[in-house]
Amino acid sequence: MTEKYGEAAIEGGGLKITSTLDMKMQNEIQTIVSEEIDKAEKLLISNGAALVIDPRNGQVLAMVGSRDYFSTKTDGKFNVVTQALRQPGSTIKPVTYLTALRKGFTAESLIMDTPVTFKGIGGQKDYSPNNYTGKFVGPLSLRQALGNSINVTAVKILSMVGIESMLKQAYDMGISTLEPTKENMAKFGLSVTLGGAEVRMTELAAAYSAFANQGKRTDLIGILKVEDKNGRVLEDNTKENIAKQVIPAQEAFIISNILSDNSAREITFGAVNALNIPGYQVAVKTGTTNDKRDNWCVGWTPNLLSLVWVGNNDNSQMGKVASGVSGASPIWKRIMLLALPTRPKQDFSIPEKIISMDVDKVSGYPAHDGFSSKMAYFVDGTQPKTQDPIHLKLKVCKGSDGLAPPEDVKNNNYDEKEYFSFKEDCESCQAGIDKWISEQPDNGKYFPPTNYCRNDGMITIDFDSPSNEATVGSEFDVKVKTTSVNKIVETKLWINGTEKFKWTEKPFETKIKLADGTYTLKVEAKDKDGKTNSREIKIGVNMPWTGPLPTNTPTLAPTAAPTATSSATITPTGTL
Repeated sequence: MTEKYGEAAIEGGGLKITSTLDMKMQNEIQTIVSEEIDKAEKLLISNGAALVIDPRNGQVLAMVGSRDYFSTKTDGKFNVVTQALRQPGSTIKPVTYLTALRKGFTAESLIMDTPVTFKGIGGQKDYSPNNYTGKFVGPLSLRQALGNSINVTAVKILSMVGIESMLKQAYDMGISTLEPTKENMAKFGLSVTLGGAEVRMTELAAAYSAFANQGKRTDLIGILKVEDKNGRVLEDNTKENIAKQVIPAQEAFIISNILSDNSAREITFGAVNALNIPGYQVAVKTGTTNDKRDNWCVGWTPNLLSLVWVGNNDNSQMGKVASGVSGASPIWKRIMLLALPTRPKQDFSIPEKIISMDVDKVSGYPAHDGFSSKMAYFVDGTQPKTQDPIHLKLKVCKGSDGLAPPEDVKNNNYDEKEYFSFKEDCESCQAGIDKWISEQPDNGKYFPPTNYCRNDGMITIDFDSPSNEATVGSEFDVKVKTTSVNKIVETKLWINGTEKFKWTEKPFETKIKLADGTYTLKVEAKDKDGKTNSREIKIGVNMPWTGPLPTNTPTLAPTAAPTATSSATITPTGTL
C-alpha cells in the first residue's frame, strides 16, 4: 500500500482501507502461531507463518507473517508470507502427480517404491533418491505414493513426465519462480519434485486454491476497498475475483480426493494421525526439506485453505521435525479446528466425467479372480479396460510352477496360483525392483511361469457337435473345437477309419449326410510344431449308436468346403 499511495497518504492522509481480514480469526491465529513456536523452540525452530484464504475468491482471511511482530528472538517485522523465498519440500509433489494425471496416469496406476539411480547429465553426479524412512515399500498406487509422500516414487514419476512439463504446470498455476526458462531447466534436476527450488508462500497458496476450487486459481486479495478522506473510492476489489481455470476440474478433484483420503497415508502417518479432522473432508499435504530448513503443512476444503510454515529466518537447520506430528502441522490443525466451524461445511463435489469402478488393490486394473479390490475414481476415458498384466492368477501343473497345458486345463487337472509381474521400462528401475524382490520372503510369487510344465498335452480337440453316443438325423453338422499353445495348421476328420475331411483354417465345420447306421467319428489336430492330439466319438444315424447294423449301403454327401476332401460313399462295418 505504501508503494502505491505513498507513506504520507498511509500515515496521515485519512485513507479508509477495508481489508478482507477476519480480525477475530487474525488475532486468534497470531496467538496460535506464537504459542506453538514457543513450544517448538526445543526443536530449534524460532519462527512460523500462516496464511488463511477463501480459495473461491482469493480473499485473505488471516495472515501471520512471523511469531510476533515485536519479537526480539527473530526479525519479527520480516513477513515470511509476502517477503520470503523458501523451499517447499514435499508440498510441491502434488504438482508432479497432477502432471502425471495430465499425461495419462491415473490415481491407481502402479509405481514401484524400490531403489533407483538416475545417471547424471552434463557432468552432474548420479542421483539416487531416498525415502524419509530410509526404507522401500515396493508396489504402490499413485494414490498411496502421493498420500504417503514417498520420495522415490515422486522422483520416478517426474523422470517419466519430464521436468519441463512439471515446471510448466507449476508456472501455469501461478508459481512464478518455477517458470521453465532455460536458466531454470539448467538449474533444476529431478530433486525439484522434493522441493529443491524456492517459492513464495503467497504463490503456493494461490496455486493450491486451484485444487480446492475445481481447478480455478484465484489471485489473493487482501484489500477490498480504499477511500480517501472525502469518500472518493481509490480502489475497489469488491467485485467478484475472476478465477482462471488452470487445471481440469476432474484432475483437481482427483488430487483433492487423494489428499483427503486418510487410508491413503496410513503407511507414513498411521491410521490415527494428527492430519485427520473428524467430521470434515479435508485435503492436506505436509512437506519438509531434506536439510530440515523448512517445514510446511497445507490443507483445504472447497471454502477454506490454510498454509503454515515453520523454520528459521536465517535459514539455519531445525532439529528433529516429524511432518504430521511436529513443526507446522500442530499449528495448521489448530487453525483448521478454529476456522472450519465458522464456514459452511463443504465436501469436494464430484465433477462431470468422473467415474468410479472396482479395481484390483495392487495393480489398479479392473477387479478380477476374487482378489482384494477397492472402489476408485477415474477421469472418464482413463480407466483401465484391458486384462491385468501385473496381478495374475495362473493355471499351473499340479506340484509344479509350470503352466498347465491346454489338455490339463480342459480336464481340470491343474492348480491355480497367485503371481505378480512387476516391470518398469528403465534399466536402473528394473534392477531396483529385482533387488527388492530378492529381499522378500516367499519371493517365488514374483516370478510367474512363462513355459508349460511339459511338452505333451499342448493341444486339445473335441467335438462341439454331435456329442458322443448321440442319435442324429441323416443330415447333420459336424463342428470341431480346438485349444492350443501354437497355431493349428491342420485338422482332419475320419469316418469309420477313412479320412474324409481336412481343414487348414478355422472354423472346423462341415455338413454330413449319412445312411442309417452306427459310425465312429475321429478328429485330429496338428500345430505348427507338428504336435498332434485326437478325439473319437460314436454316433447313431436314425438309431441309437448301439443299435443293429443297417443292411443297406449308406452314402456320404458332404457340403462343399474349400479346404476339405471327401469320398462319395461309406459302408459301415459295425459298432466301433
